Amino acid sequence: MRVDLHVHTNASDGQYTPSEVVALARAFDLIAITDHDTTDGVAEARAAAAHHGAPLILPGIEISTAEDRGDVHMLGYFVRVDDAGFQDALRGFREARFRRGQMMVEKLARLGVHLEWARVEQIAAGAVGRPHIARAMVEAGYVESVREAFDRYISNDGPAYVARKRLTPEESVDLIHRAGGVAVFAHPALAAGWRDLLKGLVAVGLDGVEVNHPSNDERTRLELRALAAQHSLIMTGGSDFHGPAVKPGNGLGCMAPPEGAVFALRERARRYGDPDV
Repeated sequence: MRVDLHVHTNASDGQYTPSEVVALARAFDLIAITDHDTTDGVAEARAAAAHHGAPLILPGIEISTAEDRGDVHMLGYFVRVDDAGFQDALRGFREARFRRGQMMVEKLARLGVHLEWARVEQIAAGAVGRPHIARAMVEAGYVESVREAFDRYISNDGPAYVARKRLTPEESVDLIHRAGGVAVFAHPALAAGWRDLLKGLVAVGLDGVEVNHPSNDERTRLELRALAAQHSLIMTGGSDFHGPAVKPGNGLGCMAPPEGAVFALRERARRYGDPDV
């Protein structure tokens, strides 16, 4: 099977619409739509996949969380996109992201970087995130690339950064489970102190860990495989595709999950609900 379990659309911070992503993935058997704090891209992706006859669309989410050492992202697979409580929580996250985006644009203006908020919204075509602000900065000529925008202005320690209230990683595991989903620690190598964090998440019911990801080097992948075996975690993987304008090195399908990952996720999801893929 050709599978990618970590794919973003412009429902959050990806470059392409869900339909465009599906068109790019027509040679795949299955992709998971895992937008940040929203499942809004799933229905359009499924409609496009039905039109093309492929791929299967696994409903997913990537929840942005925080703890003392920094950002932590949690992937959820087989979530119930029609769960009212889940959608209420996600709506709150997106509203906080929207307010945060406005505040960052205001901080940039004080630094001499003047952006039109309406243009940022147009680029986002949905939930506003930092990559959309970065793309507006490139378009306006203040920086040459999205990476430069982050490095100079909007990274976590940048002069225009604005923090926002988020769930803890442990709370995100519970939220995903309550929505019928399987909780997977995303790209661990990007989280500070990830080894201790992983062990703590196991204690609250973590289901899996993203072993194959562009940010995990071979040494990290070997260590993650050992920890997954030790703690009975499902090993997953994916490209973290956003499109070349956002993450040029993360091509669709550049990282595949270990064999059997989709079956293992589906079986684990039966603990929390009735998976529909």
